[in-house]
Amino acid sequence: MVLNKNNDQLKNWIPLLKKEDFSEEEIVQTNRLALAHVYMKHQWHPAPVHNFTVPLWFQGVYDEQRAARQQAVIFDRSHLGRFYVVGEKSAEVLDSIFATSVKDIPEGQLKRVLVCHPNGVLLDIPTVFHLSYGRWLVVSGPKTQSHLLGMVGEIVDQRALEKDVIISDRISDSVLFSVQGPESEKLLEGVVGITIPKAVPRDEVHEILLGGYRALIARTSQINEDGYWFLLSPEVGEHFFDNAVTMGIIPAGLAAHDALRIEAGFLEAPYETPAPVTPLEADLQKLVNFHERDFPGVDVLLNAQNDTPERLIRGIKVLGQGVAHRGDRIFSENNNIGALVNAAYSAQLNASIGLAYLQPNLRKVSVQISDQQIDAEVIGLPFYKND
Repeated sequence: MVLNKNNDQLKNWIPLLKKEDFSEEEIVQTNRLALAHVYMKHQWHPAPVHNFTVPLWFQGVYDEQRAARQQAVIFDRSHLGRFYVVGEKSAEVLDSIFATSVKDIPEGQLKRVLVCHPNGVLLDIPTVFHLSYGRWLVVSGPKTQSHLLGMVGEIVDQRALEKDVIISDRISDSVLFSVQGPESEKLLEGVVGITIPKAVPRDEVHEILLGGYRALIARTSQINEDGYWFLLSPEVGEHFFDNAVTMGIIPAGLAAHDALRIEAGFLEAPYETPAPVTPLEADLQKLVNFHERDFPGVDVLLNAQNDTPERLIRGIKVLGQGVAHRGDRIFSENNNIGALVNAAYSAQLNASIGLAYLQPNLRKVSVQISDQQIDAEVIGLPFYKND
């Protein structure tokens, strides 16, 4: 998608997010995490996010960030969608939805994939797990579970595959933990046994018995650390969390995870991929597979694959004092050129950092924080690589 440089196009391009857009949000009833009662004992500080009341932080956002980079932390990621797709033709159904071909994912492995709207705009960036032949787990973003379930169900209905493909929503009867940090393997030995953490290579998923219940463990990370995901029953999850904390794994909240994820340049859709962002602008075109495939947005993406995008996702590092927030305006030579689609304070970099879609040639900008324009550096993602 190549956008014209006229002012109207630029206004439509990146959301003209305003402070008032967030100050009077409609108050709605949120879903309660299965282990909320456990987190209360650990002095959680909850907040309504993505239709769930989640731990925003426990002992301190910056301390939790440092613990993830130096030791190991545990996040509850149960606000993310998750559902199974099982059956002889399950891969065929999923391949009709995702812009990334799931047929290329070997059994026992996982992959980050893309799903787009028919106009090519990014809808979600889920993680797909190929558990075994004809068995798949999809972990979606926090706002797209219902949409993706509807898309899968629609394909099943259109092709009369009700007897061949079974869809199982697991968001209400499971918990999803993420244990991250350089000491995660070592400390998890005291939680799940000495052999299990070492037996799971990077980007692999294993199904095991834990506490008499079937459980899933995958070695993956959204923050550029060594880490694991665990999909457990709530009963097992409560014991798992308590044992993890006993072994020295630090409870951490969503605020720390967002900051660490931004450092790693790991985008979350659709929050950080607002329309009209396609895989091209989000620098994710390598995840699009065109060969003899049909999926939502294929024609638009195929026509644009060799275009030079008007804007690309970029990292913003604030060089002065001030904490940047989503929606803060970005200026270049006193021209208002866009907004941060997300931002956080990085304990690792000791600076405010953010994400924005900018013209590729920009290197220096300013960010308006509390009515002051503060100098900022434009850098390629990620901020943090963990070499």
